[in-house]
Amino acid sequence: MTVTSSLTKITRQTAEPLRDQILQRCRLMLMGGHVVPGQKLPLRPLAEEFNTSLMPVRDALNRLVADGALELSSSRTIRVPKMSEERLFELHEIRRSLEGLAAEYATPLLSNAAIDRLVQLIDEMAKALKAEDYDRYIQSHYSFHFTIYAAAGRPTLMGIIDMLWLQVGPWFRQGIERANAMSGNPNATHEKVVAALRARDPVATRTSIEQDVFAGLECLRKGSWQ
Repeated sequence: MTVTSSLTKITRQTAEPLRDQILQRCRLMLMGGHVVPGQKLPLRPLAEEFNTSLMPVRDALNRLVADGALELSSSRTIRVPKMSEERLFELHEIRRSLEGLAAEYATPLLSNAAIDRLVQLIDEMAKALKAEDYDRYIQSHYSFHFTIYAAAGRPTLMGIIDMLWLQVGPWFRQGIERANAMSGNPNATHEKVVAALRARDPVATRTSIEQDVFAGLECLRKGSWQ
């Protein structure tokens, strides 16, 4: 297997433990859609790309299996789970509830500077789509949402949302690439979120985030912006 070098490069000079670096790179592979549904993740080739031994790679993948982002088959092969429409809907239904809740908590706490940053991220997302730079789009999209959720100050809630994003990541990129050829405004719901945050309206913010999650679901299912 081959993964983007910027994702697999390990900086051994950093104080961060090697196993944590590898886990973070594996998370980026999933979140960025650099692996696809059903893809096997053999230990040895991945360890060669990370330029490390098998053990820390195995530890990282097992951690992601425990989080539900990867699965272990009966033959002990680790792979990206396949996604049925039923499971995709279930994940987004849970995301809608939890992300809406986090956004509601965050509304009175998010600083004006942070809201201004959200506007910048919307612009970055639009430019990334125009340039077909999906890595940049996904990074800006993640930053947009988690800037809001982090302001809620609920670490347990954040952790659950993060796990859900890991599970959706391999399919999100495919949907975005298909939808980018379609007409419509991919940032329409993001703009509604910002307007609700500026108004300091928790109910409107929650509603806008819930609408955005399901707009993302339709993008994944149909490859079109809503």
